[in-house]
Amino acid sequence: MSQTDKRAIHAVHALLIQRFPNAFPKDYDAIRPLKLGIHADLIARAPDLDPVLLRRALANHTQRDGYLLALIHGRGDHRYDLDGQPAGTVAPEERAEAQKRLEASMKRGQDKAARVREHQEREAKRKKQREIERKNREAKAARKAEHERVQQEIAARKAALIAQGIAPESRSERKRRLVREAAERAARKAQGPRPVDRPAGEASPRPAPRPARDVTGPERRVERPTDRDERSTRAPEHAEPAPDRSMPPVVFRKKRRVVPPPDEK
Repeated sequence: MSQTDKRAIHAVHALLIQRFPNAFPKDYDAIRPLKLGIHADLIARAPDLDPVLLRRALANHTQRDGYLLALIHGRGDHRYDLDGQPAGTVAPEERAEAQKRLEASMKRGQDKAARVREHQEREAKRKKQREIERKNREAKAARKAEHERVQQEIAARKAALIAQGIAPESRSERKRRLVREAAERAARKAQGPRPVDRPAGEASPRPAPRPARDVTGPERRVERPTDRDERSTRAPEHAEPAPDRSMPPVVFRKKRRVVPPPDEK
């Protein structure tokens, strides 16, 4: 049933309450059982109303829980016409049928209430989830704005350094540079000290020759500078093998003992 039909049925029911207050009272607790065949009386006494809408409005009235309760617990077994006069009685089987219809109606109402509660709980969870998502979006937007602000500050500092002639260096670049320098220092330490580089064709410097000393006596001998140079440059016979790394040149010098001349008698 569409909403237009529902509104039309409610309008007809309101007219029945207005025209026949004894049969269709406004008070819910004052509802009374109606006579059998009252639909024909309605058509006869309200010819301006649509018979189809009248039948639907009457069915809507007799299916209410208040009407079923009137059939079950009504005072006496009387039915009433449009003027509120007794017109027939309620049979026991009609009362039993009304009891079944009331129980079914109450079960439908309980199921509907349970569905409404579940729907409300789902809507509350969805509302809470939407609120959490909204807060997360706001927090993400705030973090993004803060990141952009920091990036702008970094770009401004870099531009200031470049204007001063200083090459800016990021944290990752600085870390890689420090690691590279540490590796180079470790490699140089493992290789040992290197000899001083000299231009090609230039010989290593030699110590200046000392002047020859004249020694008198039986072991008198004039030492020439060339002999001392040859002895200093000649390696010993049982010299230990040179280490792998290059060593600076070493000049060996031999001390000589000076014998005094004998006393002349």
